[in-house]
Amino acid sequence: MNASVLLGLVLSLTRPTMNQDIIKARDLCYHQQFDSALALTSAVIARDPSDPMGYYWRADVFQLLIFDSGRTALADSFYALADRVVALCQRRLAKDPRDAQAHFYYGMMQLNRSSFLGWQHRTLTALRVLFDISPHLKAALAIDSSLTDAKFGLGMIEYFKATSARYTLGIRLFGSRPKAYATVRPLADNGGLLQPSAQVMLAYMLKADGEYDAALDYCRRLLTVYPGNRCIWRMTRDIEYEAGHYAAAVRIGAELDTVLPSAFPREKYCIAENWMVTGKAYARLGNKEEARERLDRVIAWERYQDDVPWLAHYVREAKQWRAKLDS
Repeated sequence: MNASVLLGLVLSLTRPTMNQDIIKARDLCYHQQFDSALALTSAVIARDPSDPMGYYWRADVFQLLIFDSGRTALADSFYALADRVVALCQRRLAKDPRDAQAHFYYGMMQLNRSSFLGWQHRTLTALRVLFDISPHLKAALAIDSSLTDAKFGLGMIEYFKATSARYTLGIRLFGSRPKAYATVRPLADNGGLLQPSAQVMLAYMLKADGEYDAALDYCRRLLTVYPGNRCIWRMTRDIEYEAGHYAAAVRIGAELDTVLPSAFPREKYCIAENWMVTGKAYARLGNKEEARERLDRVIAWERYQDDVPWLAHYVREAKQWRAKLDS
């Protein structure tokens, strides 16, 4: 038995155990037990430091933690892990261009990098990274058709291209919404390692396209499995607001007003966002007093806007709404 066949057998024997640990880390992450998820990904990395999988999922935990908390100081940790994943994949591909796992994790890591850059308002850089992804995910599927999670990444890219004018100052890319939905929906409905990510993405897509009831359905599915997930509750609040269900948005916002400061007492990112959405919802309901109170809280944090993600946007929007209420 040659060395490559033996290595393949070892990997096939150890991969199910690794996947069980990754599934557990994924679920811990969506239950927002981030320290436990990070500890588990560290154990996966320690078993095989040459495998990009553990580093990829560790970066994923950091990314979700940042999105949940607004702790931008953790961005360096995310990018260092992303660079490590890419370097490991490049090393493996240099030895074997048909390494499906290396193509898969390269593509998925760059997809997460692009998403994070977009969150940081680095749109053009995010766009440049995006163009490097599809060839690797397509190669992963062509080499190993069981890597169906690669379709999630391809669906995300397809949807971004179809709606690119929203994010790229009018630059239009060729993409198909129907193709994006057809790619992502089976992953959201039929299980797989990335099912929660696919459900989140599908809820986002449906919200952006005005399909609010369907978007709420996917949020409810997620909350059935991960009932305390703050990010999903924030998305649910936003969908209710955009659907015109202002009382529902206020109810969720009131609950988040209790939960968010308890989770991250020193962070202002999600709290300001919640005040902004509930303030607008109160204004839509005609309750100007409650609306002013929340908008004024956002405006009072203007001095922090250079240090808190998205706060400058919320302050600017709060001032616009405040002016409308006083006119």
